[in-house]
Amino acid sequence: MKKFLIVLAFLLLAGAGYFTYDKWMKDADLSLWSFMPANTALVYESSAPLQAFAEIQETDIWKNLEFISDFKRLQTQLDLLDSLAGKGNFTSFFNQNQALIGLNVTSSQSFDFLYVVEIQNLSQQTYISKAQAYFGDKGYKRKTREYEGFTITELIGPLGGEVFTYIFYKNYFIGSFSAFLVEDAIRTVAGDPSQNFYARTAELHPLTKLEKDQGNLYLNLERIESIVGMFLKQPLKLNPGKSAFLDLKVSNDYLNLNGFSFTSSSTHFLKNFSNSAGARFDMAEIIPNETSWLQHFGSRNTEQLGQSLNAYLSANEPDAMKLKQQIKSANDFDVDYTYQLVDEEICLVHLESGATGATHKLLLLEISDMGEALSFFNSAGERDMLKTGDTLYSEPYGAYEIRKLPFSDYPKALLGTMGEGFEHCYYLQYRNYLVFCNNLQQLKNFTISIANEATWTKSIRINRFLEQTNREANYSLMVNIPRAWSALTAQMKPSWKAFFEEHQLSFKNLEFAAVQFSAVDNKFYTNTTIYQPELPKRTIPERITTKESIVLPDYIITKPWLVTNHDTRQRETLLQDTSGTVYLIDAEFNVLWDKKINGSITSDIRQIDYYNNGKLQYLFTTQNQVHIIDRTGTYIPEFPRGLPKNQGLSDLQLIDYDKSKKYRFGIANKDGKIYLTDKNVKPLKGWDPLDIGGNALVSAPIHRRIGRKDILITATRSGQVTLLNRRGDDYKGFPVKLESTLTKPFFIKTGNSFEESSLVLLTTNGELVEISFTGQLLRREQLYKPVARTMFRIVPDVTGDTYLILRRTESSYEMLDTEGNVLFKKDYFTDRPLYTQYYQLGAGKEFIVFTDPGGTYLYLYDRNGNLLTGRPLTSSQPISIMQYENELHIYKVVDRNLELVTVAF
Repeated sequence: MKKFLIVLAFLLLAGAGYFTYDKWMKDADLSLWSFMPANTALVYESSAPLQAFAEIQETDIWKNLEFISDFKRLQTQLDLLDSLAGKGNFTSFFNQNQALIGLNVTSSQSFDFLYVVEIQNLSQQTYISKAQAYFGDKGYKRKTREYEGFTITELIGPLGGEVFTYIFYKNYFIGSFSAFLVEDAIRTVAGDPSQNFYARTAELHPLTKLEKDQGNLYLNLERIESIVGMFLKQPLKLNPGKSAFLDLKVSNDYLNLNGFSFTSSSTHFLKNFSNSAGARFDMAEIIPNETSWLQHFGSRNTEQLGQSLNAYLSANEPDAMKLKQQIKSANDFDVDYTYQLVDEEICLVHLESGATGATHKLLLLEISDMGEALSFFNSAGERDMLKTGDTLYSEPYGAYEIRKLPFSDYPKALLGTMGEGFEHCYYLQYRNYLVFCNNLQQLKNFTISIANEATWTKSIRINRFLEQTNREANYSLMVNIPRAWSALTAQMKPSWKAFFEEHQLSFKNLEFAAVQFSAVDNKFYTNTTIYQPELPKRTIPERITTKESIVLPDYIITKPWLVTNHDTRQRETLLQDTSGTVYLIDAEFNVLWDKKINGSITSDIRQIDYYNNGKLQYLFTTQNQVHIIDRTGTYIPEFPRGLPKNQGLSDLQLIDYDKSKKYRFGIANKDGKIYLTDKNVKPLKGWDPLDIGGNALVSAPIHRRIGRKDILITATRSGQVTLLNRRGDDYKGFPVKLESTLTKPFFIKTGNSFEESSLVLLTTNGELVEISFTGQLLRREQLYKPVARTMFRIVPDVTGDTYLILRRTESSYEMLDTEGNVLFKKDYFTDRPLYTQYYQLGAGKEFIVFTDPGGTYLYLYDRNGNLLTGRPLTSSQPISIMQYENELHIYKVVDRNLELVTVAF
C-alpha cells in the first residue's frame, strides 16, 4: 500500500508539473522572438518603434527617401495599423510596447514584412469591434479562417486591393501584408523553439545594445544572397558570414549601422580576416574621382591573408585556383608570391562606365619592396619575349613606364571572381604602389587624375564621407552611388530596374555608401555608412548668382577658354574681342594683360609647357600664324610664326606622343593640306604640307597611341578618311572613301588594341558610319531624316569620352543618343544656327547646352530635355562649365561682358 501511494504521488506530481509547464511555463518562455521564423533575413527591434520612426522622419535623409513609393507605403501601412486599433490607439500602445519587424523574401523578386507586437494595455475585443466598424465604413471586407488551431483574420481592401492578415495570441499581435508570413509565424510558435530566429542567431543577443538610437538590426547573413538575388538578373554568390547585430542611428546626412558580425564556417568570406588586424586606408590618396565602387583589403599580415584566401577559393571558387595553376605552369609565374610583396593594402577599383558601357577596372597594390616587385612582374614579360619571340611591351608615358603582363586574369587568380574582367593587364608604378588596369587608356587617365589632384583625398565631399568610415578595416566595400548607377541598374531585373529608375533622384542623393568589417576577438566589428551630403532640391535651382563680371571695350567674339595658372592652379579665362585683342583674366576677374594680335583665333587654345619647366604657355592659331604667349602676355622668342607657302590655317591639334613634352603640332589649312611640325613650327619630313586629296578637312590630324603604334587621324569634308603613321604613310586599309559629305567633328573609340579601335563619322545626309582602324566598315546606318533640308552633327562630350547627335530641321533641334534614339526635341524662333555643347561630367550629371547668339539666350538642359535653370540665361557665345561639388560655374559671354554665374543644385 505504501509503495502504491508513493508511485501515485509521483505520478500526480509529474502530471501537475507537466500541466504547470504547458499552461504557465511554456507561456512564460513566450516572447516576441517566438514568432519570428528562422529563415527571416533581417529583423528590426525597438522598444519604442513609432518614436524612433518619428525621429527618423525629422532627418534630411527621410525627407529625401519619402519620395519613394515603398517608403510612403510604410507610412500607409502604419496608418492602417493605427486605424485597426481605432484612430490613435495603435500609435499610443505601439509606441510603448516592444516590437519586431522581420523582412522576409517572399518570391524571386519581392519581399514583405512581418510585424510582431507585445500588447500590454489594449483590449482585444475593443480592438476588433472598432476595427470592424472602421473598415466596414471604408469598404473593407473581413474574413476569418482557422489555421493549426489559430484564428486568422484578413482585412481585404476595396476592389480586392491590399490584404492585411493578423492573429492575436496570448498578449501578442502578429500581422503582415503577406498571409503566408503569418502562417509561418504560427508554425514557428507551435514548433520547436530551438528553430526560431532567436535561436538561429543566439550569438547576437548577449551583445550590448545602445540605448539612445533608432533601434537594432539582426541579420541572417546567410540570407543576404537571396535578398540581393531579388534585384539582379544573374545570381550573385555572397556568403559573408552567419549573422550580424547592428545599432541603427540616423542623422541629417548620415545613416550609420554599427555592431558585430559572426562566422561559423570556413566557407564564410569574413573568415579570411580572422587572424589579422586591419590596415589604414592610405590608398585613398590615389583613388580616382571617377571611381564607381571599390573593394579594399587591409591587413598587417598579408601572407596570412593570402593563405586564408587560398583556402577560401579552394572551397568556394575552384576555377580561380585552377587558373592560378595554369598561369604558373604556362608562364612560370607564381601569383601567390604577390602576398609577400604587398605591404598592407590591396584594392579593386571599378571606374564609371563610359560611352561604350565597357567595364574599366584597376587593381592597386601597396608594395613593401618596389625593386623586387618590378623585377617579379617585369620578368614575366621578359620570359614570354624569349619564349615566343614577340617584342616586349613597354611604353613610356610621361614619367611612367607602362608594361603589360603576358597573360589574362591575373587579378582573378589572385582574388577570385571579384577580380574578373582583366583580359588585358597593363601596369605601372606610382610611388610605392603598383597600378594594374584592364584598359590602356584608362591607365593613362589614372596618371592624369594624379597630376590634376582629382583623387579622393583631394575632394572635400569625399573626405567628409571617409571621416564617417572605419579607416583601418580588414575589408571595405565603398560605393559612389551616382557613378555606379548605370552599371548597377544594367544588372537588375526589369521590374526592379524600372522602380529604381523611377526613383533615381532619391537613390542618387544617397551619394556614398560603405560596408566594412574588422576582426575583433573572434567576431567582426561591422560598420555601414550611407552619406547624403545635403538635402537635395527637387525643383529648379534656388540660387542662380552672378558671382563675377567684367566689361571689355569691344564685343567678345570667342568662347571664354578656361586655362590654369601654373603657380596657383586657379582657373583663369582667355578670350578675344572684335579689335583682335586677347585678354587673360584672373579668378577674381581682373585683367592680367591684354595683347592685340594680327587676326582672329581659328583654333582652340591649348596650354603647353614649352620649356619643360612646369610653366605653361598659351598656344593657338590665327589664319596666317601660330602663336605661343606666356602668362605675362609676352610672346616666347621667334613667335608668332607662319608656315611657308600657306594661308588660311583652320585648325591645330597639340600632339605629345609619350607625354615627354616633345611637342608636335598638327595643323590644317582651309585647302585640305596638313602640316606636322616640331614645337618651333618647323615642318617634319613628308609633312610640308601633306596633301591627302579632297577639300577642307574635318579636323587637323588627331593623335592616338595604341600599343606601340602612333596614329594620326583625319578626314576630308568630301568623305575621305585617313589614318597615317608618323612618317605620313597610310595604314593598311586606308584611305577609306565614303563618297558622302562629312559633318564635323568625328568621334574616336580607342580600344586596347589597334583592331579594337574605331572611328565614328556622320554624313550631312544623316548616315552614321563606324570604321575600324583596320579599315573595316563596322556600321553604316541611315538616321531618320524628316525633310531634305535636315542637317546632322556629332556633338562630342568636352572630355572626348562620348558623344550625342544633333538633328536640326530648320528651327527644330533634336538630340539623339549614340544609337540614334531621340532624347528630346526643342523648337526655337530664330534663323541663326544655335551653338550646341555637351558636358558629361560623370555621376549621371549631363548637360546639353544650346546658345542662341541672335537672341543671346542660353539654355541648359539635362539628358531628358529639362531646362535646369528654370528660365533661359543669357549668352552670345559658347560657354565653359566647371563643376564644384553641387555647384556649377558657368563662364559666359554677353556682348562685351564676361560673366561667371554659379548655379546651386
